[in-house]
Amino acid sequence: PAPRPPADAASVPSRKKSATTAHETNLGAVTVTARRRKESIQDVPVAVSAIGGDAIRNNELRVVNDVTKYVPNFTGQSTEGRERPRWFLRGVGSNDPSDLSLSPIGVYFDDVYINSVFGQGFPLFDLDRIEVLRGPQGTLWGKNTVGGALSITSQKPTFDVSGYGKLGIGQYNSRLAEAAIGGPIGNNDVLAARVSVYHENADSFYTNTVQQGRFGGFHDNAVRFQVLAVPTSDTDFLFNIHGRNYTGGGNAWHAEGAGPGGANQFGFVGSSDPYTVSLNAPSSDHISTWGTSLTAHWRINPAVTLTSITAFEGLHRWYQDDEDYSPFDAARTHDRLSTRQFSQEFRLESPQSDRLSWLVGTHLFTEQLAEQGAGGGLPGSPSPAYYHLTDLTQHTQSAAIFGSVKYRFTDRFNVTAGLRYTIERKNINLTGLQGTGNVTFSDPNSWWSPSSVSSPLAVSARQNQTNTWRAPTWDFTPEYALASNVRAYFRYARGFRSGGYNGNAYTQSTVSTVSPEYLTDYEVGIKSEWFDKRLIVNASVFHYDYRDIQVFALAPNPFGGPPVSTLSNAGQGRADGFELELKAQPINSLYLFANLGMLNTRYTEFRYVPTAVGNSFARSPHTTINAGFDYRVPVSFGTLTAGGDVNYRSREYFSATRQTFPQLWQGGYTV
Repeated sequence: PAPRPPADAASVPSRKKSATTAHETNLGAVTVTARRRKESIQDVPVAVSAIGGDAIRNNELRVVNDVTKYVPNFTGQSTEGRERPRWFLRGVGSNDPSDLSLSPIGVYFDDVYINSVFGQGFPLFDLDRIEVLRGPQGTLWGKNTVGGALSITSQKPTFDVSGYGKLGIGQYNSRLAEAAIGGPIGNNDVLAARVSVYHENADSFYTNTVQQGRFGGFHDNAVRFQVLAVPTSDTDFLFNIHGRNYTGGGNAWHAEGAGPGGANQFGFVGSSDPYTVSLNAPSSDHISTWGTSLTAHWRINPAVTLTSITAFEGLHRWYQDDEDYSPFDAARTHDRLSTRQFSQEFRLESPQSDRLSWLVGTHLFTEQLAEQGAGGGLPGSPSPAYYHLTDLTQHTQSAAIFGSVKYRFTDRFNVTAGLRYTIERKNINLTGLQGTGNVTFSDPNSWWSPSSVSSPLAVSARQNQTNTWRAPTWDFTPEYALASNVRAYFRYARGFRSGGYNGNAYTQSTVSTVSPEYLTDYEVGIKSEWFDKRLIVNASVFHYDYRDIQVFALAPNPFGGPPVSTLSNAGQGRADGFELELKAQPINSLYLFANLGMLNTRYTEFRYVPTAVGNSFARSPHTTINAGFDYRVPVSFGTLTAGGDVNYRSREYFSATRQTFPQLWQGGYTV
């Protein structure tokens, strides 16, 4: 179900003991850090949605993709279980299927940028809040935020003992358990700690006709441990260590052939039941992630505060799948991925209360990535056996300096301006191998290993390349208080997504390099509170100019012959939209909310596929609506809540180039 609006503030936990406050009689002030400072969401001239920790827990938001139910013009479906959300925000996303894919929606966990798309599908437990910033956030959040940023903040340790526990059971043998506990270490206000744990498992609702049983299911386990140290009133340190272990049953692909009666090229006709599959090859996926960070704040003097965030993240993924979606051994895939990233950010900032406030900083990032992906068909299937392998390493280094200044000309009129300059260097070393002649395997159980291929292997692709890209990004935002309860703003901002390489290349014709893509946002918004803050109305209208869009699609074969599928800067486009967010508390116990998103996207240029000009961006429904209510009654042991909600999404296309195929779009639906 879609989540309800929180009644309490989604604020960063205090580093001191805090007394319990009485229940507020209005919607309260939600605190966010969209501009890297703690501010009321109503004072931030950015289109941002915030979800408090209680709302996440009470409304059964289990994985990060569920956040899209809160936010207009936001989708995050996954075709690979819980491991890879495909973010599309205001029409901006990525269709790159490779392990090198970069989402143009930057994802941050406790202020740490998560680069790998496979590290972004984490479960949601013991959180303080989630913020979704819409529009390019290139100044303060950095690269790869062309479409926006998703910031997830854990519940921090405090000097009050607190915690919770939650158990759940459901259909298909689903089980949920999560808990957290924290408080002071010792009898002083210097050290505090918090530990949070999560487990969920479920069987699949798919039936496999080949293996005669259920197909899929998953186990998801995660843990987080934090220690807060406050040695003086001017300094604090937060240490965070966390990990996740996820195992899933693979992808439940349901094939629908183009032949008579739905037959595929081998004459196989699958079940008409979309929840019945016919897969004979082993299918499973496993992800392990781990990381640690140290965040420090030091108030150097009353005018300057220094923030340092040092972080390391690691990921290992192992995956195998049936790629012909049939009982034959015509196509299989196997993939191993390993990433290690390190980041360091320093920020200096002035107090927010001054007429002139500022923030400057630098961000350093490095990542080492190694991947080995194989595809093959075994002897005995209706098609000839084959084998190909892509073995690659990629090293990314980037550095950025940034600054933002806000000047208050009058009590009603402010201007904020920011600038960031990023330099990124990438090196790829890729080798493609291909089986030749009559392909056979000495060990079909480990067919993906080159040592198991009995026939000769030939080098089919090579790429050893280094590129350096430089990009300025900025924002300029004047804002004006029309009244004490109504603020209007205009935002002019630019963001970019880094260049990169086609990680799926296994022939020389599919080797490619893409340049960065750029998006410029022109936006007008209003934020308002009415009836003693019992009604909040926020709205925005925006226009995007989107250049050098990175698209995985057909492109000319550089060596002649049929076109090939590869990654290229194929598109130019535009997007226009409107968003409305409402929250209301007409009486103390009743909470109402509604979100509306309207979006019109178009490719104005599509190199190599001219028929795609005029098409909508993929996964970008024209209309999204979310509305609901909570009725809360205080009782002696807590609060009883009754609620309901509805969510509507209009038609969306899964492909940018083939939008006339009914199999490649989904009609509108309401849940």
